[in-house]
Amino acid sequence: MKNCSYTKHHLKFEKNQADNLAYIGSRRRFFSVFYWCLVLAILASVILLSACGKMKTTDDLIKKAKKEIPVSDADSIDISLAGKCRNGSYSLLWFISGNEHQSHYYLPMECLETNEGCEFKQTFKLIDCGKDIAALYWRNGYAFLVNNTDRKTLKITDANGIHNIGINEYPFIWYNENIPSEYLFLDENNNDIT
Repeated sequence: MKNCSYTKHHLKFEKNQADNLAYIGSRRRFFSVFYWCLVLAILASVILLSACGKMKTTDDLIKKAKKEIPVSDADSIDISLAGKCRNGSYSLLWFISGNEHQSHYYLPMECLETNEGCEFKQTFKLIDCGKDIAALYWRNGYAFLVNNTDRKTLKITDANGIHNIGINEYPFIWYNENIPSEYLFLDENNNDIT
């Protein structure tokens, strides 16, 4: 058998055939192990990165709200979770800044809820409907927040008719799955003061 010199992919074969096969086999094992380790490392990083964005407790949600709220000194103000609306796996979390001695800022924050927790999606700019009253177009419907104790009824007119929703607790949060043609915030005498 003749010795031959053949170069392919930076492998030089100049020994007998048994040595060549042993060399190629060891290279294949190395690359096979290397590629499996690389695939596992990529999968592990994807799983870890997807878990990093999940918020599991109310404190985690409030920390995220403090980062998102567009007010000065957001780190030092009081923020509380007022409640939430839900549409499928998406939730609209309503946060209130300030306390009874301060004016309030309302922050609606959309999250995708999974078994692992809440994944932040975005925040929204509200429709200001008067003192401590807000509305928001969200997921093909309207979300409402009422934190004004002078308001006793939310009156909504939509494709399904007129709905009078009693407001018994504050802050009051409501999600209407249809887009209303009109919505009013009524006092105890059914007068709209907005």
